Amino acid sequence: MIAAALSGPLVDSAQASAADREFEAVYREHVGFVWRNLRRLGVPEPEIEDAAHEVFLVVLRRLPEFDGSAAITTWLYAITRGIASNRRRGDQRRQRRHAEVPEPGPAEGPAEWLERSQAAATVAQFLASLTPEQRVVFELFEIEGLRAHEVSAALDLNVNTVYTRLRAARSRFAAFVAALHGGAAGGSHG
Repeated sequence: MIAAALSGPLVDSAQASAADREFEAVYREHVGFVWRNLRRLGVPEPEIEDAAHEVFLVVLRRLPEFDGSAAITTWLYAITRGIASNRRRGDQRRQRRHAEVPEPGPAEGPAEWLERSQAAATVAQFLASLTPEQRVVFELFEIEGLRAHEVSAALDLNVNTVYTRLRAARSRFAAFVAALHGGAAGGSHG
């Protein structure tokens, strides 16, 4: 659906208004950013496409209000976070009403699946070790590449608070990596 929309113009170029072209440019440039953040914010994989559509419906409606005082990614993150939050609440309501159905098995071979699962578990283990405040700052800065002032604006925090949380998360990351390498190198010394 979204991939199909990317294969051709979203609007007929002869009839496109400046707003349509602006929306198309924002969509094309930032759809990956929105998808990654929806996934990271806990939207279940089968619902990510619908959630991304919701995000861009909001963007389409509110793009004329965007004044450019913050980075577009900051603005998009705030919208994405709101949609993801609504989705999580809806999921929690559905889970209370229905028993959870197991996910289908992987399509890749057992060795690839094991390697990918171990890597994902390692990353998840590290991220779970962070406080929620450190985690969101770490993800936006280190994974999404936002600058500190953009993270500050997206989360409505003082930039010094962003740097403090980032420093703490990086310190924990260094300790986590050191522990992994120490464990892989043969355990404890002494």
